[in-house]
Amino acid sequence: MTPAATLRILARNFESDAFNRSGLDFLSPLRLQLSEFSVEYLAQGGQQRLRCARQFFPEAMLGECLIEREYESIPPLARDYVGLGAISEEPEDLLSSLRLYRPGDLAFIGVSIDKAGHDPAVLYPYRVISNLVTESTRQFTFRREDVKPWEALDRTLRSSPSWRARWFKVARRAFLYGSSDEFNPNHEGMHDRVSYFFAALEASLAPKSDLILRCLKARAIALLELKGDKATMTKRLLNDFYGIRSTLVHGSPLSPEKISLLQDRDRWWEFEQLVRNLLVAAVKKIPPDDEPRRAYLSGLYEPDDAARADEVIRNFKAIKDDSVRRGLINTLKDSIPE
Repeated sequence: MTPAATLRILARNFESDAFNRSGLDFLSPLRLQLSEFSVEYLAQGGQQRLRCARQFFPEAMLGECLIEREYESIPPLARDYVGLGAISEEPEDLLSSLRLYRPGDLAFIGVSIDKAGHDPAVLYPYRVISNLVTESTRQFTFRREDVKPWEALDRTLRSSPSWRARWFKVARRAFLYGSSDEFNPNHEGMHDRVSYFFAALEASLAPKSDLILRCLKARAIALLELKGDKATMTKRLLNDFYGIRSTLVHGSPLSPEKISLLQDRDRWWEFEQLVRNLLVAAVKKIPPDDEPRRAYLSGLYEPDDAARADEVIRNFKAIKDDSVRRGLINTLKDSIPE
């Protein structure tokens, strides 16, 4: 039966054990099959599949992957202006779910939706589709054994009311921009992924908040229910990378120590995984609506007067002019009610 529509996505930096042939088999397709779609590696010798991919993506190259999903009917979507239903949202949902499953520079570099009786609709570059991510040494690795756990995670994420919440749309947009941004710790100007990732975390855990880093660290620990050494290590990881974020957003050059941290592949991987763990936990646990969400976040952690006093003392110590210090002390004294 002819499908009502077919979604095709050209992907880069996707690696799988399903793409390994055995023995003298040079012809069988290198395909990873999931419940709703397949991922096929465009390999040397598979010229027919490469020609097929180039019907929809003229710039497709060997080493990239073709993701295909067929639809028996067009899934409905409110305010469907182009007649493609929820298929038009699937690339972003799929990429978000895959990137949240595991770190790796997975990129969707082309999307085409082929609706029966119509010319294929090509979606042009936006946050889901990016040619900026070139071939990477940090491949997105997805083994056959990952199919079931990823599909379980995907169902959990999409069934959560917060998957479509306004706050998570903001967080997801920052996460997708960051994941699509070319990252190379050895070159100046290729570190912005850190800033995007913290924008995603702040949108999830510390919206409209003062003492942002303190809130971020405390709420992250509470959200993931971490204790002991794990909690300490997580706070240190967030603190170290937040320092990089602050340097970047204020337009200053990174110090050799901060560059060294970015170049530490193990620490960077820990940070990438932590970002994902926090965003997944946020979707699962944080309510979608504003008032319940604020109450939930306050329940995780809310700065008390002692925390605010610590911040005042920290800022006070940064003042160099003694006359300004004395003036501030007098102002504070005058503000205390008798």
